[in-house]
Amino acid sequence: MMKKILTCMLAVAMVTGLKAQEGFHTMSVGAEIALPLGNFSNAYNVGFGATGKVLYGISESGDITGTLGYMYFGIKNSNEYISGHMGMIPIVAGYRHSFGEWYAEPQLGLHIVSSKIKMDLGGMEGMFGSGSASSTKLGIGLGGGYQTGDWDLGARFQFIDNLSFLGVRVAYNFAL
Repeated sequence: MMKKILTCMLAVAMVTGLKAQEGFHTMSVGAEIALPLGNFSNAYNVGFGATGKVLYGISESGDITGTLGYMYFGIKNSNEYISGHMGMIPIVAGYRHSFGEWYAEPQLGLHIVSSKIKMDLGGMEGMFGSGSASSTKLGIGLGGGYQTGDWDLGARFQFIDNLSFLGVRVAYNFAL
Protein backbone atom coordinates (compact mmCIF):
# COMPACT_ATOMS: atom_id res chain seq x y z
CA MET A 1 0.00 0.00 0.00
CA MET A 2 2.82 2.39 0.88
CA LYS A 3 4.44 1.73 -2.52
CA LYS A 4 1.21 2.79 -4.31
CA ILE A 5 0.98 5.99 -2.25
CA LEU A 6 4.62 6.89 -2.98
CA THR A 7 4.09 6.17 -6.69
CA CYS A 8 1.02 8.44 -6.77
CA MET A 9 2.88 11.20 -4.91
CA LEU A 10 5.80 10.95 -7.35
CA ALA A 11 3.43 11.12 -10.34
CA VAL A 12 1.68 14.22 -8.93
CA ALA A 13 5.05 15.88 -8.25
CA MET A 14 6.24 15.19 -11.81
CA VAL A 15 3.04 16.54 -13.41
CA THR A 16 3.12 19.62 -11.19
CA GLY A 17 6.78 20.15 -12.08
CA LEU A 18 6.07 19.92 -15.80
CA LYS A 19 3.18 22.36 -15.57
CA ALA A 20 5.30 24.81 -13.57
CA GLN A 21 7.98 24.98 -16.27
CA GLU A 22 7.60 27.68 -18.89
CA GLY A 23 8.40 25.36 -21.80
CA PHE A 24 5.43 22.98 -21.94
CA HIS A 25 2.87 25.14 -23.66
CA THR A 26 0.80 23.64 -26.48
CA MET A 27 -1.27 20.64 -27.42
CA SER A 28 -3.06 20.33 -30.76
CA VAL A 29 -5.67 18.08 -32.31
CA GLY A 30 -5.80 17.82 -36.08
CA ALA A 31 -7.29 16.16 -39.13
CA GLU A 32 -4.99 14.81 -41.83
CA ILE A 33 -5.21 13.92 -45.50
CA ALA A 34 -2.44 11.81 -47.06
CA LEU A 35 -1.69 11.41 -50.77
CA PRO A 36 0.21 8.13 -51.36
CA LEU A 37 3.39 8.43 -53.44
CA GLY A 38 5.23 5.99 -55.72
CA ASN A 39 4.25 2.32 -55.61
CA PHE A 40 2.09 2.99 -52.56
CA SER A 41 -0.22 5.06 -54.79
CA ASN A 42 -0.71 2.06 -57.14
CA ALA A 43 -2.47 0.04 -54.43
CA TYR A 44 -4.09 2.55 -52.04
CA ASN A 45 -6.39 5.58 -52.25
CA VAL A 46 -5.94 8.91 -50.52
CA GLY A 47 -5.76 8.38 -46.76
CA PHE A 48 -7.29 10.33 -43.91
CA GLY A 49 -6.95 10.37 -40.17
CA ALA A 50 -6.47 12.32 -36.96
CA THR A 51 -3.45 13.17 -34.84
CA GLY A 52 -2.66 14.73 -31.52
CA LYS A 53 0.54 16.66 -30.96
CA VAL A 54 2.29 18.18 -27.95
CA LEU A 55 4.89 20.93 -28.22
CA TYR A 56 7.44 21.55 -25.47
CA GLY A 57 9.21 24.87 -25.84
CA ILE A 58 12.98 24.78 -25.43
CA SER A 59 13.59 28.32 -26.69
CA GLU A 60 11.59 31.27 -27.91
CA SER A 61 11.44 29.82 -31.45
CA GLY A 62 12.10 26.10 -30.88
CA ASP A 63 9.86 23.26 -29.70
CA ILE A 64 10.34 19.54 -29.22
CA THR A 65 7.23 17.80 -30.62
CA GLY A 66 5.56 14.46 -30.08
CA THR A 67 2.79 13.14 -32.34
CA LEU A 68 0.42 10.19 -32.01
CA GLY A 69 -2.48 9.41 -34.35
CA TYR A 70 -4.21 7.08 -36.78
CA MET A 71 -4.28 7.11 -40.60
CA TYR A 72 -6.59 5.00 -42.82
CA PHE A 73 -5.93 4.08 -46.47
CA GLY A 74 -8.55 2.14 -48.46
CA ILE A 75 -7.44 -0.30 -51.15
CA LYS A 76 -7.74 0.96 -54.73
CA ASN A 77 -10.28 -0.62 -57.05
CA SER A 78 -12.22 -2.19 -54.18
CA ASN A 79 -15.36 -3.99 -55.38
CA GLU A 80 -17.62 -6.91 -54.46
CA TYR A 81 -14.79 -9.39 -55.05
CA ILE A 82 -11.84 -7.71 -53.36
CA SER A 83 -11.66 -5.23 -50.51
CA GLY A 84 -9.21 -4.15 -47.88
CA HIS A 85 -7.49 -1.32 -46.10
CA MET A 86 -4.32 -0.27 -44.31
CA GLY A 87 -4.15 1.45 -40.95
CA MET A 88 -1.12 3.35 -39.73
CA ILE A 89 -0.34 4.57 -36.20
CA PRO A 90 2.46 7.17 -36.16
CA ILE A 91 4.45 7.57 -32.95
CA VAL A 92 6.95 10.29 -33.84
CA ALA A 93 9.12 12.96 -32.25
CA GLY A 94 10.35 16.11 -33.94
CA TYR A 95 11.74 19.59 -33.65
CA ARG A 96 9.75 22.64 -34.73
CA HIS A 97 11.61 25.88 -35.43
CA SER A 98 9.41 28.94 -35.90
CA PHE A 99 10.16 31.86 -38.20
CA GLY A 100 7.35 34.16 -37.06
CA GLU A 101 4.12 32.48 -38.16
CA TRP A 102 5.94 30.02 -40.47
CA TYR A 103 7.78 26.94 -39.21
CA ALA A 104 9.92 23.98 -40.30
CA GLU A 105 9.45 20.62 -38.58
CA PRO A 106 11.51 17.47 -39.28
CA GLN A 107 10.24 14.30 -37.55
CA LEU A 108 11.53 10.81 -36.82
CA GLY A 109 9.66 7.86 -35.36
CA LEU A 110 7.86 4.57 -35.61
CA HIS A 111 4.78 3.73 -37.65
CA ILE A 112 2.74 0.68 -36.73
CA VAL A 113 1.25 -0.55 -40.01
CA SER A 114 -1.63 -3.02 -40.21
CA SER A 115 -3.29 -4.21 -43.42
CA LYS A 116 -6.27 -6.45 -44.16
CA ILE A 117 -7.54 -7.84 -47.43
CA LYS A 118 -10.57 -9.96 -48.31
CA MET A 119 -11.06 -11.75 -51.62
CA ASP A 120 -14.13 -13.61 -52.91
CA LEU A 121 -14.30 -14.47 -56.61
CA GLY A 122 -17.98 -15.32 -56.89
CA GLY A 123 -18.05 -18.42 -54.72
CA MET A 124 -15.74 -20.42 -57.01
CA GLU A 125 -14.15 -23.23 -55.00
CA GLY A 126 -10.77 -22.24 -53.62
CA MET A 127 -11.10 -18.66 -54.87
CA PHE A 128 -11.80 -16.85 -51.63
CA GLY A 129 -9.88 -15.90 -48.55
CA SER A 130 -8.70 -13.14 -46.36
CA GLY A 131 -5.50 -12.14 -44.70
CA SER A 132 -3.89 -9.56 -42.50
CA ALA A 133 -0.40 -8.44 -41.65
CA SER A 134 1.23 -5.90 -39.38
CA SER A 135 4.69 -4.48 -38.94
CA THR A 136 6.52 -1.57 -37.37
CA LYS A 137 8.52 0.68 -39.65
CA LEU A 138 10.86 3.62 -39.11
CA GLY A 139 9.76 6.84 -40.80
CA ILE A 140 11.20 10.29 -41.46
CA GLY A 141 9.01 13.32 -42.06
CA LEU A 142 10.17 16.59 -43.61
CA GLY A 143 7.64 19.36 -43.33
CA GLY A 144 6.61 22.80 -42.32
CA GLY A 145 3.61 24.99 -42.01
CA TYR A 146 1.87 28.17 -41.02
CA GLN A 147 0.38 28.95 -37.61
CA THR A 148 -1.97 31.83 -37.00
CA GLY A 149 -3.69 32.25 -33.67
CA ASP A 150 -4.92 28.86 -32.51
CA TRP A 151 -4.94 27.34 -36.03
CA ASP A 152 -2.10 25.37 -37.57
CA LEU A 153 -1.83 24.33 -41.23
CA GLY A 154 1.08 21.99 -42.00
CA ALA A 155 2.36 19.80 -44.83
CA ARG A 156 5.06 17.14 -44.91
CA PHE A 157 6.67 14.46 -47.00
CA GLN A 158 6.55 11.24 -44.96
CA PHE A 159 9.13 8.63 -45.96
CA ILE A 160 8.28 5.14 -44.60
CA ASP A 161 9.99 2.37 -46.54
CA ASN A 162 7.68 1.84 -49.58
CA LEU A 163 4.66 3.57 -47.95
CA SER A 164 5.60 7.23 -48.48
CA PHE A 165 3.01 9.98 -48.74
CA LEU A 166 2.43 13.72 -48.83
CA GLY A 167 0.42 14.71 -45.77
CA VAL A 168 -1.58 17.86 -45.03
CA ARG A 169 -2.72 18.58 -41.46
CA VAL A 170 -5.20 21.17 -40.17
CA ALA A 171 -5.14 21.48 -36.40
CA TYR A 172 -6.46 23.51 -33.50
CA ASN A 173 -4.01 24.41 -30.71
CA PHE A 174 -4.73 24.50 -27.00
CA ALA A 175 -2.41 26.48 -24.75
CA LEU A 176 -1.50 24.68 -21.54
